[in-house]
Amino acid sequence: MRSKTKLSFVGVAGSTLAALAVALAPGHAEASGFFLTERGVRSFGRGGAFVAGADDAHSVWFNPAGLAHAGRSFLIDASYIGFSATYTRRAVRTDGMGMPVLDAMGNPAIAEYSPVRSSTAPLAIPTLAVTHNFGLQKWNFAFSLFAPNAVIPTYPDSLAPNDPNGRFNAPAPQRYSLYSLNGSLLAMAGLYASFKPSEILSVGAGILALTGTFVSRIALTGCPATITCQPENPEWDAEAQIEAGPIFAPTAALGVQIAPIPMLRIGISGQLPMWVDAPAKLRVRLPSHPFYTNSDPNNPTRTEGDSAAVSFVLAPIVRAGVELRPTQTDRIEAAFTWEAWDVHDAINLRPTGSGIRIVNVRGVGTYEIGPQTIVRGWQSAFSARLGYERFQPLPNGWKIVPRAGFSFDTSASPDAYTSVMTLDSMKVIGTAGLGVGRGGWRVDASFAYAYMPSINVDPVAARIPQVAPFRQSPRASRDYVNGGRYDMSTFVLGLGFNYSW
Repeated sequence: MRSKTKLSFVGVAGSTLAALAVALAPGHAEASGFFLTERGVRSFGRGGAFVAGADDAHSVWFNPAGLAHAGRSFLIDASYIGFSATYTRRAVRTDGMGMPVLDAMGNPAIAEYSPVRSSTAPLAIPTLAVTHNFGLQKWNFAFSLFAPNAVIPTYPDSLAPNDPNGRFNAPAPQRYSLYSLNGSLLAMAGLYASFKPSEILSVGAGILALTGTFVSRIALTGCPATITCQPENPEWDAEAQIEAGPIFAPTAALGVQIAPIPMLRIGISGQLPMWVDAPAKLRVRLPSHPFYTNSDPNNPTRTEGDSAAVSFVLAPIVRAGVELRPTQTDRIEAAFTWEAWDVHDAINLRPTGSGIRIVNVRGVGTYEIGPQTIVRGWQSAFSARLGYERFQPLPNGWKIVPRAGFSFDTSASPDAYTSVMTLDSMKVIGTAGLGVGRGGWRVDASFAYAYMPSINVDPVAARIPQVAPFRQSPRASRDYVNGGRYDMSTFVLGLGFNYSW
């Protein structure tokens, strides 16, 4: 029998693309996924409050209007994000038929798994920017190149032999959400211009684009709709890897600064949404279960085709800030950021070229893969920042610049949609920084610590399903895989160099 039913065996891309959306967001937002922080060593030392007071090459990210004050300069800096997460999965118990088990009170019985901990490669996240006026008195221009401000987590493929549940080499409980993002390489490049018609007003704009490739590896279940099986039985697990790229996702930024009096600056800036539409390669290792073993060795069960395209929208950003300069050396800014992450409501996957299919499935034939829509359920997020900076002159032309800041960020990911792929939480961040310089050069350093409360996702309320591609009916039961406790800790170290001439 040969049937062409639109089933999402490679709907695994939906789950991996959830990670993709978060991995892309760092170049675009501050408050979502994998603990994203603000850019720039100097600006982060001020708690990210750098909208009204932006006046150097960091303005390319916070407010392009600030480039009007940057003159001719060169900036290079890098940040290291020390991020770790521990996930203790809790899930509704199921019987041998995949049905929920109830306790004595008639409520779903809950199983708790052994915790798993993320690991990350020690990567420095760089920023490079150059500003120059090219002899034009009221104009200034900039070029920037930087990596998205995120971490690349890896989780274990299996649990250790001393697993307290008594399982040897047990499958890792987070495998249906993520194994690894290793191999991803993303960068953002931009061109900017600013114009200062008077001492009161400056405006700026920029065009920037996200480029690169993204790689994600996860497990999915190959449990079909035609038979009854245990959806989390390792024999039904398939391993999938998606490679999205080349990615080219442009966006634009605009900013204004107003200085009605010398001691006051007001800044507003915004960045358009980022529309991502990229080709992708999807590779799947079929499950080891005999269901996928064809009796004809010359015509085995296999996948054909690996070409697809993915598309989604990332949030627009609006920033506003007010900076006070009570003296010639002191600066105090309060800033607010809003990100409309509710536009990121879905991730779309569509096969391209000759399509993607599974052929020679026992008793079934061929499955053709149709377009898939993955519901994300995200929400708008905001952050409030407060920063202080002092330019203290020293003898012989030296100067030191102490900084301190505080910020409060909400999460774009509701608890029910939290997973190790889209790990985010409310954040309270304290920052400190110091600059030392002489003449036109300055070296900056910063440190930040983020308090991120644990997230407890009730397994009954969890809303990220296991990728179960053979379930065709929307009324079919779902195995939700993101219940449990998420514990996170984060610190950030930064070092930078700025030269003006």
